[in-house]
Amino acid sequence: MPNPNTLASNSPSLNRAWFESWFDSPYYEEIYDHRDLSEAKEFILRLTTKLALPITAQILDLGCGWGRHTRSFAELGYTTTGLDLSPRLIAKAQENFIQPNNPISERMKFCIGDMRDFQLNTNFDAIVNLFTSFGYFDDKNQDLKVLGNAHRHLKEDGYLVLDFFNKEFVVSQINESEYRYGPKFDVKISRTLADGYILKSIEIIQQKSGAITEVYVEKVRCYSPEELQSMLKSSGFEVLQHWGDYQLSPAGQGSPRCIFLARKS
Repeated sequence: MPNPNTLASNSPSLNRAWFESWFDSPYYEEIYDHRDLSEAKEFILRLTTKLALPITAQILDLGCGWGRHTRSFAELGYTTTGLDLSPRLIAKAQENFIQPNNPISERMKFCIGDMRDFQLNTNFDAIVNLFTSFGYFDDKNQDLKVLGNAHRHLKEDGYLVLDFFNKEFVVSQINESEYRYGPKFDVKISRTLADGYILKSIEIIQQKSGAITEVYVEKVRCYSPEELQSMLKSSGFEVLQHWGDYQLSPAGQGSPRCIFLARKS
């Protein structure tokens, strides 16, 4: 697997953090196109049923991507802000979901921002950080800054939902590679564990020649559930629930996800 700090010259990531290059690339959306709006709607309906938030609640979708969860909250009647670092994804969210004289659109807004230091003039009833939008930085203190900034933007007794992968489950499948074949390009995805990080290599393959045209690497710190819970507590949160999948089943050792519901203490 390519080293994320010494990528080949055909990588677009040489002078940018991996998450700046990858999430702002045209390939990201197509590779994850199976994570669609219908999937998001089902999960958000389950989540809001668990939270039992009043319809007047204001929600922040932190690391919103192209806005599928933001849209799902708005369809249920909540006023929702989607924030993401990627200008490309925010532009797509606005293009897809912000329409004139549309009551659902009027309950949504999107903005570009860094989850570590964004500043919004709103205190939210709930903040969600979904689909492993955490653990991206080389310094653990930067991850703590994310939690601290979320804490500052919550109302008293406001909720934080942190959705991360389950370390044990991911490590058990770490040597598996997969190929995906699409209408425009093919891709090889490989995973490895190195220095406490899960590294996912994404090789973009030209269909006619089979040549690798670009390489991206996702680099996510491999936090255990116990480490995440400790970080939440040290950041001023009380952990209320620990779910193990998007059906919000109780977490177990073999669960694919690690989803915490926490409350601002």
